[in-house]
This record gives sequence, C-alpha cells and structure tokens, in this order.
Amino acid sequence: MNIVIVTGIFPPDIGGPASYVSKVAAEFIDRGHRVSVITLSDNLEHDDHYNFALIRVARTVFKPLRWMKTVAVIVRYAKNADLIYVNGLGFESMLASFITRKPAVHKIVGDYAWERARNKGLFTGTIDEYQSASKGIVLKILDFIRTTPLRHAAKVITPSNYLKRIVSAWKIPSEKIQVVYNAVELPEAIEGDDALPEFNGNTLITVCRLTPWKGVASIIDALERLNNCRLVIVGDGPLRQELDLQVERQGLNDRVIFTGNITKQKVSNLLFQSDLFILNSSYEGLPHVALEAMLAGVPVIATDVGGTGEAVIDGKTGCLIPFGELGELEKAVVSTLDNQSRREQLVEQALEYCQKTFKFSRMVDETDSLLKEEVK
Repeated sequence: MNIVIVTGIFPPDIGGPASYVSKVAAEFIDRGHRVSVITLSDNLEHDDHYNFALIRVARTVFKPLRWMKTVAVIVRYAKNADLIYVNGLGFESMLASFITRKPAVHKIVGDYAWERARNKGLFTGTIDEYQSASKGIVLKILDFIRTTPLRHAAKVITPSNYLKRIVSAWKIPSEKIQVVYNAVELPEAIEGDDALPEFNGNTLITVCRLTPWKGVASIIDALERLNNCRLVIVGDGPLRQELDLQVERQGLNDRVIFTGNITKQKVSNLLFQSDLFILNSSYEGLPHVALEAMLAGVPVIATDVGGTGEAVIDGKTGCLIPFGELGELEKAVVSTLDNQSRREQLVEQALEYCQKTFKFSRMVDETDSLLKEEVK
C-alpha cells in the first residue's frame, strides 16, 4: 500500500499519538508499504532521519492559513496514495479525502470535543457526563468538528471497547468501528541515570499531563496522610503552577518531586525506581502509562473509569478504586505497600498480561489488515 499518515503531533512532541505514529510508520515501511507522514510542528528545522517521508507543517501559522496549508499538503501526497490513515487533524483529512476521493481510516483515542471544552472551561464534568449533557452552540460546534469526519470515514479504530461505545453514541455505525489494542513497550532502565534522591520510605509515581481530569491534586492530598511516602509527578500541563502552590501550602515540598516533561527513557528510569504507580484519572481511553508501569514491575493503583478496566484487572493486574474516593485511594496505597506477597503476585500477573495482550506485532498485524480492507 501507499499510505499517507496524518497526525497533529510527532517527535520531539510528547504524547501517545507521536510515539505511535513514528513506530507504526517505520514498521509499515519494513513490511513493504510506502509511507508519508504529515504532521504539525512548532519548529520546521529538525534533523529528521526516518525511513519514511516526513512533512512538517508550521503549527504557529495563523489558523485559517494553517488549515488551508494542511489540507493542500495532505491532498498533494494523498492523490497518489491508496488511503489516508488519520491520527489527528480529522477535519483537514476529511476535506483532503473528499478532494482526492481516497478512503480515510480514523484512529480515535479520546473525545476531542470534551477535551477542548474542559481545557477552555466550558464544561467541568467527566467524559461520560459530557455525552448526555445539554449543550449550547459552542459545544455543539465542537461536537460537529469531532464527529463529522468520522461519519465520512471508511473505518474508525479505537484502542478500547470503552471508546468504541463512546464513539458509537455519536451515531457512528458500530460495524464501522474496530477495536485494536495499542502496544506497550518500555526502554530498559539505565542504571545510575536519573537517580532519585535518597529517601527513607516508599516512592509513589504518577505520569500524566497535568490537567483537571488526571486527579493529581487528590494524590497530593492523600500524600499528606501517607507519612512514609514521597510522590514523583512526571509531566506538565496547565495545572502545574496550581499544583506547585498546593504542595507549598500543604508543606510537602520535601516529599513531592516535579520532573516536567521528560523523555520516555527517563520515564522508564524513574518507574524502575518506584514502589507504586498511581493513576487517579476521571477518564482514560486506555491508559498506556499504567501498562508501562506493569512492564517495569511496579504495582498499579488506578481509578475504575473509561477503558482502564481493560488494562488494570482488579486483583489480578492491579488495584481498581472508585474515582473521587480519597479514602479508598489512601487505603489501597497502604494495603498494597504493606503486603509484599500481594505486590509480587500483581507484578507477575500484570507482566504476563501485558506481554500477551499488548504486543507490538499483534497491533501492527491488526492495523495492517484493517487498512488493506479499504484499498480497492
């Protein structure tokens, strides 16, 4: 096949779609396909060395001009391709698909409308609450931008059954939506690199974008009563300053470490130094970072929301707790840290589950087959 892959982010950008696209594109090339990747980028000057064509479009350009430029670039490459594989920039890709008459397969890893509404302060509830909420004109426009490209897509891929149910509720035919679990891989830790300061106690870690629905503030609240623990917070986002102030206000500066955005290798190094991973989110499509913690041999505590239960099986591969129950979070931390044999059992079962269910070769095989079905 000749495949055009469209994405909103790409290395050095940090995020799931960025790492996913770079790896899948390289694997497609190894399988004999031709691949062009089109992405937005803050800086067009990169020393890119990939085995596929990479076209960067300036993200900082005035938006209407950027939209037109992006559509034009997709059209230029798609007109000689077999299909467009969309991992972001859905509306632009839809227009290019119309112009070139090439099928578009969209991968959906969340609800764009809900995330934009939360980030702009237009909606404060969970993703599930958003689906049935009464909406004004602005939220309806966001829904239109999110859903219209999917209605014209040849196929939609989601990384979890939970997200398939969400997308189906947007009046996308269920038979058009296919679940392909993402792969999870973790670099080997480099001994002695990124070593944490000495601490006489247990190290808790969370890895996420610092947004309201990730629940980091509640983990900090719980830490106040977990006197023998410290917390490593990996990631950055709009709540960083607010969380800094919370830590200072609660007198936890000596037990909280903010790392900001760091490389995947550095995340791996920190996971291997941690005793417990916590994901306290109010929404997850399928939490890759929890799977990465499992691969690192770190017991996982996560909130039972979204597609998390497809990765963290309560009592088998981790511990699930209800979202918003601070007491349950504290209790889960204490009971897991106090029971070494339970921790070891969870780690062993989680590693086996990850290696079986979330293999890279399986994910690429399934994605490859789905794309081939759309090539006439």
